[in-house]
Amino acid sequence: MNRITRLIAMLLVTLLLTACNPETPHDTNTPLSSDESSSQTQSHPTTNAPLTTDPTATSEVGMYLPATMAEMLALSPSEQQAVVILQGYYAPGDGGGGTFYYNAASTLTPDGGMVLPCQKGGNFVRSADESHVNVKWFGAKGDGIADDTKAIQAAIDSLPEGGGTVYLPAGTFLISSTIRIGNGNAGTEKSTVTGIKLIGAGGGFAHDMRASTCLIATKAMDSMIYVAGRISDCEIGGIYLGGNGQAKTCLFLHSFSGCYFHNLMAIGFTDIGIQVMAGTKPTGNYNIYNRFESIGVFCLYDETTAILFDGDYSVSNDTWLTVLTDCRFDTAQSERSVAAHFKFVDSISFYRCHFNTYKKTSVGAVFDALDNHDFPCGMAFYDCSVTSHQVLEDSTHKIRKQYFYGFGTYDNETVPTHHKLIGITDTGIPFNMDELVVPPTGAPDGSYSLPAINGRIDTDAGTGTETHYNLKENNTVAVLVNASGTLKGGSFYCSSYGNNVGTLTFRVYRWNTDYDTTLKGAVLATDSITDFVDNTLRDVTFDGLEGGYYLVVITGTSPAGDHGVAVWTRGKVNSTVTFINGEPVSAGVRGSLLIE
Repeated sequence: MNRITRLIAMLLVTLLLTACNPETPHDTNTPLSSDESSSQTQSHPTTNAPLTTDPTATSEVGMYLPATMAEMLALSPSEQQAVVILQGYYAPGDGGGGTFYYNAASTLTPDGGMVLPCQKGGNFVRSADESHVNVKWFGAKGDGIADDTKAIQAAIDSLPEGGGTVYLPAGTFLISSTIRIGNGNAGTEKSTVTGIKLIGAGGGFAHDMRASTCLIATKAMDSMIYVAGRISDCEIGGIYLGGNGQAKTCLFLHSFSGCYFHNLMAIGFTDIGIQVMAGTKPTGNYNIYNRFESIGVFCLYDETTAILFDGDYSVSNDTWLTVLTDCRFDTAQSERSVAAHFKFVDSISFYRCHFNTYKKTSVGAVFDALDNHDFPCGMAFYDCSVTSHQVLEDSTHKIRKQYFYGFGTYDNETVPTHHKLIGITDTGIPFNMDELVVPPTGAPDGSYSLPAINGRIDTDAGTGTETHYNLKENNTVAVLVNASGTLKGGSFYCSSYGNNVGTLTFRVYRWNTDYDTTLKGAVLATDSITDFVDNTLRDVTFDGLEGGYYLVVITGTSPAGDHGVAVWTRGKVNSTVTFINGEPVSAGVRGSLLIE
C-alpha cells in the first residue's frame, strides 16, 4: 500500500469512528485528527488546514477536505505532497468532487478536471482512471441554465489518445457551440485520438425526462456533435439532442468506422437530423462496420431531412456495411421534408425501421443517383415500413437494385413501383420481381419470353468483364426488349478509338419469330451518333414505338483506314437479350433503354 492510499484509508477509518461516536461530532469542513490522545476540547485549525497524518509518515504529507473546487484551487499546502478530498465542484455532493493528491513537483498540463493547478506551484491530480471521466468533474452543471459547452469539451479532450468514456449524468446540458469528437479533417489528416465514448443516462424516450441526458443548443451552430475522422471505435448513446431551432444538424458523422450509436433522439434541427458522410481524399476514408440502434429522429421544421447517407463519389469514399436496428425517421407534421435520403451508399441493412410521413408533400425515403451513378445500391430493408418513396435519376445517373423483405403495408404505405426496388410485402405479395426470374423460352411472341418492363431499364448488369465490339466490316450488336410502354430511346457507352471519328447507327425493328426474320421487316425508328468523343455515354431517341417486343440493332461506319467505332458489353441482365452478329450471348450492352 503506497503512502497516499494508506493516508486515505486512515482518513476513512477516522470518519467511520467519528460517525459511530455521538459524543464526538465532527464538522465536515474541519480537518480530522488521527492523534488518539487529543481531547474533544482541542482547538482545530482552519477549514482547509492539513489533516494530521500517520505518525509514522513524514511531516511533508498532509490531508485537506475542501467543500468546493474554488476552495481547492485556493489551497496553498505547506507540504510537498498532500491528499485532497474534494466534496463537490460547486457544492458538496453535486457530483463534481473526488480524491486528488497534491504534488509540488508535478509538471502535468492542467485540463480542468483531472489535473488542476495549485497557486503555489505543482498540481492537484485526480485519483481516477484517466479513461473514464464525468463532465461534472470539469464543471458541467446540467441544470438547464449554465452553459456547459467548455466543460463537456474539456472532458472529451482530457482523454488519452487511446480514447475512453465521457459520462454525462441525467440533466439538461446547454451548449452554445459544437461539441467535437476527434481532431481529423475527414481527409488527409486522421484523428490522433480514437475510441471516444460519449455516454448519457437516457435518450429522452422515458416518460419522465429527468431520467434522460438532454443536450440543448442555445446559439446558432452547424452541428451539435461533430465526429471528425478518419476515426474508429467511437460510441455515442443515451442522449437527447435538442437542436432548439438553433442547430442545423444534431449529429454529424464524418469518415468513421467500427462505431456504435444507440438510444439517441434528435429533434429541433433546421437542416439534417443525423448526417452520415464519408470522407474526402484519399480513397479509403469511407464509413464501414458501423451500427445504429434505437434511434429516433423527428423533423419539426419544413424542408428538413431526418437522416442523410452520402459520401464522396469522386474518390470512391462511400458509406457501406452498416446496420440500423429499431430506428424511426419521421417527418412529423413538417412539409416538404424527407425521412431518409440515400446517395453514395452501398450494402446497408435496416431491421424493423420506420420511415414515416404525415404530410403528402413529405417523402419517406429518397433514392438519389443524380450525383452518383450506380448508387445507392444493395440496400436491404427487413420488416420495415416506408410510407412513401422517390427515385431521382436522369439519362446518365441511375440507381441499382434495393431489396425489401416484409415491406409494411398496414399503415397505407405505398408499395414501390420502380423496377429497381424489389421485394415482398408483409402479406407475401412480390413486387418488381420479374427481372429476377430467368425467362423461359418459347413464348408466343417469338423465341424469347421477356418481362414487360417500364422505366429506365439497364441493358447490362453493371458488373462483369467489359468487352468492346468493333462494328467495322458489317458487324452488329443488337438488344431485344419487351416494352410495356412506349420505347423512347436509350443511352449507350460508345467508342471511337480515341479520334472522335465515325458513326454509330441505331435501327429499331418489331420482333418477329427470330433474329433473321426480324431484320427482314420494316425499320420502325432510327437515330445516329456521328464523330463522338471516345468512351462517352451517348443518347439516342426513338418515336412512336408503342408497347411490345423490339430489336434495337447497332451498326457502325468510319472512313477507310480508320480504327472504327464500337460499343461495350459487360454482365448479362434478365430483362433483355443481347445478340452479336445474330447470335445470343451471355452479356449485356453497356447502357440502358428508356420506356415510358
